Amino acid sequence: MDEKTDRVDLPALRRDIMAVQRRFASMGPEDQIVSILEPPDGVLMSCSGGQFQWTGSTSVEYSTVPDEQGYFERLEEELVDDVGFTTKRQFSPDGESERLIVTSEDGTRYSVKVWTGISKVQVTSSSWCFTVQPGQTNGGEF
Repeated sequence: MDEKTDRVDLPALRRDIMAVQRRFASMGPEDQIVSILEPPDGVLMSCSGGQFQWTGSTSVEYSTVPDEQGYFERLEEELVDDVGFTTKRQFSPDGESERLIVTSEDGTRYSVKVWTGISKVQVTSSSWCFTVQPGQTNGGEF
């Protein structure tokens, strides 16, 4: 990111965020991964002042149901000494489900959800707000 203009290299931003999504979604047993769904692009969402944030997701399906609390604890333990990330637990408004929110030092927010009914872990993300460089959105690929 160019600190003077808050412009980013969108392909690099996408690549970096997707790598973290994949890392967080595939923390379960490697030999139990059935499939990984990772769309090659994300969506640009509007922020104020003509800025945008990149959003995307990665889902990993496991052959056995991941233990939600164990999964969150393993990820929290991995990140406890990493000054680049902070974690917190968050319940849905109805109190029925929990997710782990991981925030990176650059402001990117990752939401980790364990879907025990379908043996899947999904990580959705949203970056900080930035200015898109001219020509970066040609073709609609984000």
